[in-house]
Amino acid sequence: MRILDVASTEKFVGPPDAPVQLVRVSYADAAARTPLRVDGDGLAGEAVAEPGDGVVEIPVTVENPVPGQQRTARVGGHGFTFTVAEPGWTMFMVGHFHYDPVWWNTQANYTSVWTENPLGACRQTNGFNLVRAHLDWARDHPEYKFVLAEVDYLKPYWDTHPQDRAELRRLIAQGRLEVMGGSYNEPSTNLTDAETTIRNLVAGIGFQRDIVGAAPATAWQLDVFGHDPQFPGLVADAGLTSSAWARGPFHQWGPMADGGDPRRMQFASEFEWIAPSGRGLLTHYMPAHYAAGWWMDSRESLADAEDDVYRLFTDLKKVAATRHVLLPVGTDFTPPNRWVVAIHRDWNARYTWPKFVCGLPSEFFAAVRAELEQRGARPSPQTRDMNPIYTGCHVSYIDTKQANRAAETAVLEAERFAMLTTCTPEGKLVSRPMTIQEVEGWTVRFIAQADNDVTLQSQGQQVNLA
Repeated sequence: MRILDVASTEKFVGPPDAPVQLVRVSYADAAARTPLRVDGDGLAGEAVAEPGDGVVEIPVTVENPVPGQQRTARVGGHGFTFTVAEPGWTMFMVGHFHYDPVWWNTQANYTSVWTENPLGACRQTNGFNLVRAHLDWARDHPEYKFVLAEVDYLKPYWDTHPQDRAELRRLIAQGRLEVMGGSYNEPSTNLTDAETTIRNLVAGIGFQRDIVGAAPATAWQLDVFGHDPQFPGLVADAGLTSSAWARGPFHQWGPMADGGDPRRMQFASEFEWIAPSGRGLLTHYMPAHYAAGWWMDSRESLADAEDDVYRLFTDLKKVAATRHVLLPVGTDFTPPNRWVVAIHRDWNARYTWPKFVCGLPSEFFAAVRAELEQRGARPSPQTRDMNPIYTGCHVSYIDTKQANRAAETAVLEAERFAMLTTCTPEGKLVSRPMTIQEVEGWTVRFIAQADNDVTLQSQGQQVNLA
């Protein structure tokens, strides 16, 4: 028999408190069942290779293991370097889909009859079909957990499918569905006014919490092109406790684009994102982007899909702040990934560590916090600029920013004037025009009288506008 390749792995079998690390051996031309033995510095293990060509994973006991330590080893006369791995890791596979309501069509068509898909056969474009697809998958697969986020598709679905409201609330109560975001959509807050961000949060939290009955905790900013430094402070003030996003202070596809090493980030994927106000959020930056786990959907076999996910794990763990990794499994307009539940079942039946589980962001952040607290550690504080330059994108055009800010300012001024106007029951305006300068420093007191008087009051002076 010929040994083609030997490598230590991050995989463990055996009891959780006494796991045994695996060595992977690929071979060819085995004439009969052949014992293979691993020997080396404090290493011992044995398994049997079946006839023909194949792969065998050999459980190896390690004396005095030190994670990351390298030891000289051999198997069947083939020398290799054995790297001591660390048990106890978990990867949370988060089912989701991202939704751009006005990208290829109008928002109305995204939530009505349009099914043409310019992105490929593996995706759906109709927002209602997407929500229903994930609900159906959860019904048929009890292990499946998933995320619903942007209100721009969730509210139309809620309004037009009242028969599904109880199902949505039941999945939320069971901890199998997490409503994310706390905002109406994914706002480009480095483009808009702070008031717009605040109203986005008011609209999002108001619907997700007060109408749906969910408990949004994470600003789910997957596809936002850069971030306002004050955003984590505003979100914390709104009651959210964490954030997660994919586009940050690197290439728009993240540091792992084109085979890049995530360690060039120079900080962990979990950190405390602090605003100038001093408020902050525990934040997860997605080094492999929000579509990282989706692509194994195209694999022909479960084994191939598991190999893809395992490779992602070995890269993502390099920058994880704890022994917990988040893998987003979805991308734009995607139904449930066909392999994710099968991986949850098969992988954990064969391996003790790492665990690959269908999970939710709330579970991931809770696990990260618990481990940090157990170690007496805090996440790394980060206040750096999270805004790369995106050529060809609106958030990098100063004229677009100026025009947007001018429009927002005009709307806010109009609202101030509207607050200072009143009318008779017949609809006649009875207030006089006032400039913003005149309004500054005054408080408004509405008098509940038949003629709808409005009184401005400041430092003992009064001006009646009626």
